[in-house]
Amino acid sequence: MKKCLIVLLVVSLVGFSGLGIAFGDAMDKDVLKVGTESTYPPFEFRDKNNNLVGFDIELMETIAKRIGKKIEWVDMPFDSLIPALLAGKIDIIAAGMSATEERAKKVAFSIPYYISLSSFVVRADDNSIKTLDDLKGKTIAVQLGTVQDTFCSKIPGVTMKRFQKFDDCVREVVLGRADATLMDKPVAVKFCESKDFKGKVKIAFDQVITEAGKALALRKEDTKLLQAINKVLEEMKASGELQALIDKWFKQ
Repeated sequence: MKKCLIVLLVVSLVGFSGLGIAFGDAMDKDVLKVGTESTYPPFEFRDKNNNLVGFDIELMETIAKRIGKKIEWVDMPFDSLIPALLAGKIDIIAAGMSATEERAKKVAFSIPYYISLSSFVVRADDNSIKTLDDLKGKTIAVQLGTVQDTFCSKIPGVTMKRFQKFDDCVREVVLGRADATLMDKPVAVKFCESKDFKGKVKIAFDQVITEAGKALALRKEDTKLLQAINKVLEEMKASGELQALIDKWFKQ
């Protein structure tokens, strides 16, 4: 009976660890697993050689170097990022994520590193959408689990279509299967200038949807790692390095 109890205890502990119930502070690791979603330029995207690049990528690589860590990038759907973090599959989220009050109930956020308007994107020949009121009776494509998803869900009289990737949202607009899509303004600018969509879509109007800034997300128990990251971010702000990175990746 005693042996059976010991076996059950070991199995239970292993199971709890896999579910993300108990972890040591990720600051003790040599390699940090960082989750992102690579269809959100200029925050994160794939270049012509399929390399992961973008503002968040360079920012996180800089931070990791300063705190003496290596990074293993994990590319996954946006709506899977927080569940993966809580389950211990990744240690940090670097994905242009807005630090909303609702998300902060589950995860810890770094100090904000960027604040952005959002923009509604429509077909280039569509002049019928200029305000929120014009969206009544229209179909909006959004990325699942984003603040844009939450915002558009509250617009009266709209039909929602949800996708895991923003390029699919833009493609729905181009194909006429959606009237508009909503994303951060720097991302909207990138899509409108991209090879696949240039001349096919345009920004209809900008919209404030949340005052929450973009931030890195961690598990609440990873306090040492959070302190180390915030220290680097503060140093980068003070030195102008963060602004230089913003100027490099975002069209102002």
